[in-house]
Amino acid sequence: MQEGEGLTRIAVESGMAFKQLQEIYRMARTRSPTYLEAYVKRQMSRESVRGFMAFARMLELLRKYENSPAFLAKVLMYAVMLFEYYRREPIIKRRIAAEPVIRQIVEARNMSLENLSLELYGRNMDINVKVHSLSMNPKALCDEIINALKGMEEFSNLNLKVWIEQR
Repeated sequence: MQEGEGLTRIAVESGMAFKQLQEIYRMARTRSPTYLEAYVKRQMSRESVRGFMAFARMLELLRKYENSPAFLAKVLMYAVMLFEYYRREPIIKRRIAAEPVIRQIVEARNMSLENLSLELYGRNMDINVKVHSLSMNPKALCDEIINALKGMEEFSNLNLKVWIEQR
């Protein structure tokens, strides 16, 4: 799993597309290691390939596990399984930090938090808060949430927009 996790981090950081990683995993289960190596090299030779460093890491893994194609397929399986987690890891970490704070603010106003979603675009973050029985001005609630989050290190350098939706 550690090899797959490392490959996933490199794939996400270098901008590799999920479908590309998934395709290589499929090939690792059905094709020879020689074919897989040729495919990876062909992808690396493309002029503006996304995920170049992930392909380079795959070549290293192909050489390391050339006598164990089943193990290589397992490494790629974990890479595929963990891809979305590592792609969204900055959002996941911030949601873990934000949800208790937002829940406390909402519940202190006699409402209940129905759902919370965060999206990150560079330094801009949209936070959608879905509440049950909105009992105050949504703008005031947005401002209160923004002020509370801006005081936290995870959000201090972000431009926050909070949207309140009533259920």
